[in-house]
Amino acid sequence: MKRIHMFGPTPYVTLHYRLRAAERALPSDIECFLRTWGTETWAAGARQIAVLRQGLPAELRDTMIARRAEEWILVAAPNGALMTCYERRDAWRFIMRKSEGCRRRKARHRRSRRH
Repeated sequence: MKRIHMFGPTPYVTLHYRLRAAERALPSDIECFLRTWGTETWAAGARQIAVLRQGLPAELRDTMIARRAEEWILVAAPNGALMTCYERRDAWRFIMRKSEGCRRRKARHRRSRRH
């Protein structure tokens, strides 16, 4: 899995993103922080952007904005347009589980209902 740091904010957003950001009360300072300092990874067919505090410069790691941003995920299309956002308690861990979940799990065998 390839992780890269964003070097600048993604300029394109969809209407759906704006509606979800408003509905879910994504603060503009958190959005800006994620767009600037967020780490991108590919999971569930889209670019997931979240804050990985260990990847932040030392002077930002323990700031309140870094802690608040750690609970948000921005989802971008392959072309970079932001599609949606949501809040998760441990966003980075959630993304890692999501990317691992792409592997198929073994199906459980069911007993036949025939007698």
